[in-house]
Parts: sequence; C-alpha cells; structure tokens
Amino acid sequence: MNSKQLALALLALLAGCVNDPARAPANRGVARANTAIAEEFLAYMFETEGGVRIPRLLKYEGPVRVALDGALGGYRGDLAKVLAGMRAQSGIDIALTDGAAQIRVLRVPAAALKQLYPTAACAVVPGVASFAEVQRGGFPRWSQQTALTRAVVLIPDSAPPYIIRACFNEEIAQALGPVNDQYRVSDTVFNDDNVFNTLTDYDHLILRLLYSPELHSGMGRAAVRARLPALLARENPAGTGRAGQAPRSDARWKALILTAMNADTPRGERLRAAEQAVARGRRLGGHRLAHALLIYGRLTLRDQPALAAPAFEEAYRINLETLGQGNLRTALAAMHVAAVALKAGEYDAVITLTTPALATARRFEDPVLQAGIQGLRALAFARLGQNGAAQAARLDSLAQARYAFGDNAVQIATAQASIEGLLPDNN
Repeated sequence: MNSKQLALALLALLAGCVNDPARAPANRGVARANTAIAEEFLAYMFETEGGVRIPRLLKYEGPVRVALDGALGGYRGDLAKVLAGMRAQSGIDIALTDGAAQIRVLRVPAAALKQLYPTAACAVVPGVASFAEVQRGGFPRWSQQTALTRAVVLIPDSAPPYIIRACFNEEIAQALGPVNDQYRVSDTVFNDDNVFNTLTDYDHLILRLLYSPELHSGMGRAAVRARLPALLARENPAGTGRAGQAPRSDARWKALILTAMNADTPRGERLRAAEQAVARGRRLGGHRLAHALLIYGRLTLRDQPALAAPAFEEAYRINLETLGQGNLRTALAAMHVAAVALKAGEYDAVITLTTPALATARRFEDPVLQAGIQGLRALAFARLGQNGAAQAARLDSLAQARYAFGDNAVQIATAQASIEGLLPDNN
C-alpha cells in the first residue's frame, strides 16, 4: 500500500472518531471548578447511561483482582499497564491475577455480543462471572446492585488491537463504579464520542474520589454530596476556588449525535440528525458543537465538500480557542482541516496544521492519530519535493498503523475506507 492509500484508509477510520490515546502525564490536576466536578461525579455514580437512577453508591470494598481470558493473552502487558496506572494515579488496590478475580475480561463471539448490545464496541456487566450468565439474563442490573462483588468485561473476537486496548481502559474503569457516560465532559473516557480511550487525569480523579476511605458502598446521593467538597479540596487543589458550574446535559442533542454516528442508520437520516445536532450544539457551545460539526463535515464530505470544509474549520477553531493547541480534540480537528488543505494543493498549510497536532498525538502516544497525520504529511512532503521527510513520515505512519490494527492493518483500513476523492489522484 502506498502513502496515499494508507492515508485515505486511516482517515476513513478516524472519521469514525475512534482513537487510542494513552493517558496524559500524571498528577497535573484538573484545572476546572471542583463544584462542577462534584456534580459530574454524582451523575457518574447515581445514574446509568440510559437515565435510570442508582439509589446507592457502588464500589468494591477491598482489593480488586482482574483475570484476563487466555484468548487475549497477547495483551497481558497492555492490561498490566492500565492497572498499574490505576494503582499509581487512582489509588486503587487493583492487579492482574491468574486466580480468583472480581473482574473477568472475556473474549466473546462478536455476533452474540451484538445481539445483546447492538451498538457497543465492548461492554461491562455487573453481578456475573461468565458470558453464559449474561446470555441467560436475570442478573441484577446496576440499579439493583447493593455492592460491587464481581463483573465481566466483554470484548468481541473481531476487535482490532486498538479497540481491545480501549476496552481495557473504559470498561474496567466503569466496572469499578462510574457507570454513566457524559457528553458534557470534554476530557474523559466516560464519553461516547470516543475521543479519549484511555484514562485521563480527570478519570483518575473520579476514581480517586470514589475509592477514598470517606466514601463507602450503600451511601446515598445526599451523603456523598456532603463529603465531596472536602474530598475535592484534598484530591484536586487545582480546582479549589475556581468559579464554574457543570455544563448542562442535553438528552436530545445526545440522541441526535448517536443517530448521526450510527453507521447502520440510513445516510439521509444520519445527515438530518447531524444538521439538527449542529443547530442544537450552537446553544451548548464548546466541544459538543465542535464534535457535531466534525460529524456533519464527514457526512457531507463525499457529496458536498463545500459544506464539509467550513465545518471542519469551525470545529478546529472552537477546540483551539476553548481547549488549546495541545488538546487531543484540537489535534483531531486539525487532521480533518489538513486533509481538505491537501486536496486543495495547500501543502505548506498541511505541514503547518499537522506539526502541533503530531506533537500532541505523540505526547498522548496515540497510534491511530499519528498514523493518519503522518500519512497526510508524507503526501504533502512529497509534493513539496522533500523526499526524505516524506519517506520518514510514511514509514512512521505504517509502523503506527501496524501497532493500532495489527498485522492486517492494510486490509482492515482499506476495507473501511469511505472518504473517496479526498486525496490527490497522483502518488
């Protein structure tokens, strides 16, 4: 596969908005108001993603051990790294084991998992120890649990490496108690837009709060709320004294985004949902508007590229202004703008846009984003006559793609390529 084909295929995968960034550097704190984080914490712990109320706090009371399915044995080192991060940054006594375990990570048939969870890349189920129990049903749901004692993380057997690593992060973290996802929070794995797929500083803070000795299973929402100010002052001094409230949720916007992102939904319906999500997002602002604009841009790119380009540019500008140059969301939007610039023959602009984006992708150790960006840079460098730089970018793109997608990176990426006509015809 040449650099054009690789870049095209990787852009198509990135168009699904799925990345695999590693955690940001530890112990930086979360520079947002602790009052806002407290409200978000309560939403994580006392509501499910579907809006069902959870009447009591749920956590493991004691050490947590995690067992890995032998079919996933090649990823043991990846899982060990995730758990080490939880021990060091979340303060949880959690580790891999080959014996009895509270959390079991299982590789299951993709078709069977899709029957139970049609839109999920992977899933976590509390109160069971096997996939057979999940299939039989009848186990207590999150709202019926009185304390956490066991759970399974289910990963489909069709998942490529980057999805498996992402599932280790989000699903094991949610198995520990924070069961909700919130689109209103920009810097978290607990967000269905899947920009962050490994634990962030914010996520470790949420887990640190949950597993602090002041909180225990069975506490009600009011009792937890009363203890959060002191806990946050201790655990996140960066947020002390800052003004601000948690951004409001918008269930309608979320429903529109889920429709627009669902590849099984007819294209016309997806586009209408994206248009409405952009309109509604203008009242919300911030990363949610930028996310809606990226989705809208990707859906119009093939047939109405004149609409896609300004959507990408606005998303990039919003993320740059609200989140900063070094944010992963900004880097992702920059990649989209650079792709349009490449088609327009603006090769210097491609390099200018992607240089800080590449630095961000490297800082977060994100192989998918690095591969996509480097594919674009290889093409731009080649058009500028910088053949040495083009070759280096191409080789790095291939290396990152193989890490993200495995030995079948070329076939997987090519099969999913859907952004036709984005890149120049000549090599």
